[in-house]
Amino acid sequence: MVDIREPRIRAAAEREMAKWSAAQQIAERVIRFDQAHAGQRKIGPFITISRQAGCGAEEIAQRVGEKLQWDVIDKNVLDAMAQRFCLERSQLESIDESPGNWVRDTLGQWLDPHVISSDKFLACLERVVWAAARKGQVIFVGRGIRFVLPDDAGLAVRIVASEKYRVARIQKEKGLSESEARRFVQELEAARQRFVQQFFHKDVNDPQWYDLVLNVERWGVETTADLIVAAWRAREAVLSAQQRK
Repeated sequence: MVDIREPRIRAAAEREMAKWSAAQQIAERVIRFDQAHAGQRKIGPFITISRQAGCGAEEIAQRVGEKLQWDVIDKNVLDAMAQRFCLERSQLESIDESPGNWVRDTLGQWLDPHVISSDKFLACLERVVWAAARKGQVIFVGRGIRFVLPDDAGLAVRIVASEKYRVARIQKEKGLSESEARRFVQELEAARQRFVQQFFHKDVNDPQWYDLVLNVERWGVETTADLIVAAWRAREAVLSAQQRK
């Protein structure tokens, strides 16, 4: 039995609770904005960040969010919003918690193939993403969202790194052996590729779908975040010029 009084475990639990609380707050702001602006389809600005498994894109997104003072819409926020928009408690309680469920691991507990059909998932994902995108000034991490939103109000980024870098990072973050970390990275990467192919019929690794592809191993987390901010500023200038025409 896990002893939650153990300092390391307690600290980890407190971090997760803090992340979930912050996610709920962001979700509430987005939902209130969407309710006040129902029917409006204008969106943006936004940034979508796709990533190879183990790149640390969530940390990069948080840095970008801090620099731009934007909200970061990651797994926790999407979960919170999806629960409000799409699912009843009875559906959430019936979700399979088996560790091998790649859909749950990739998307979080609000999507399970035994509970939600592909069509319902796509409708649910579009609804929560558009609600956040209408609010604007948001950064989306993963979930194939680059393929949900149009190109004319955002910036699409892909974060990559060598497998060696990603395995070492996961090893350190999760306390795994090298072989366990490599298996984790490879399985998660394969799951994400299947997910994007299944739901969006796209190759997530194809660079043509992104405005910017950055190797975090070469640039480091801080500079990668700075480059994304600089790219957004340039993109913003282009969008402003187009709107003035």
